[in-house]
Amino acid sequence: MQFTTRRTRVAVASGAGVLGFVFLASLMAGTADADTPGDGSHCAYNVGSKEKECFGTETEARAFATQQIKDNAASAQTGVQQPSDVVIGTLFEHWRYGGRSITLWGSHPCHSDGKADFYFNLPEEWKGRVSSVQGWAECDLVLHSRPYLEGAASAPLKELTPVIDGPFNDLAQSIEFR
Repeated sequence: MQFTTRRTRVAVASGAGVLGFVFLASLMAGTADADTPGDGSHCAYNVGSKEKECFGTETEARAFATQQIKDNAASAQTGVQQPSDVVIGTLFEHWRYGGRSITLWGSHPCHSDGKADFYFNLPEEWKGRVSSVQGWAECDLVLHSRPYLEGAASAPLKELTPVIDGPFNDLAQSIEFR
C-alpha cells in the first residue's frame, strides 16, 4: 500500500513539473511574440484630422508623416491642414526610444508660450505604455494621467527624453504639446 502511495505522489509531482514546464514555455513564447515588432507597430497620426497610417518601422512612419507634409497642397486627401505642417513629436513604448512608436504631426510648430498648441489622446492599446519621448518643432511635451489632459500632469519635457522615470513612466493617457 505504501509503495502505491509513493508511486502516485511521484507521478503527480512529475505531471505537475511537466505542466509547469509547458506553461512556462508557452508564457515565454508569448512574451517573445509581444516584443517582436511587426507590421503596424509604428504609426503616424495627424493630430488635427486624426488620420492614421501604420508601418513596420519607426523610420517608415516618420518618412510617411514627412511626405504627407511635403506633398501638402492643403488637400483633403492627405488631411494636412496648411503648408507649415511639421512633425511635433514621437512617443515610444520602451526606454531609449525602443519598442513600438507613434509619430505625430500638426499644423504648425509650437509657440513656446506655455499654452497648449496640440493635444493627443492615446489609443487604447497605448494607454499606460509611453516610456520615452522626442519633442520636435519647438514643442515641449506634458504627459497626463487621464484622457483630454485631465488627471495628474508631468513637468514639461523640454528635451529629447530617452527615459521617463518616476511616476509618469507607463502612465500617460494623453499628451499635451506646448
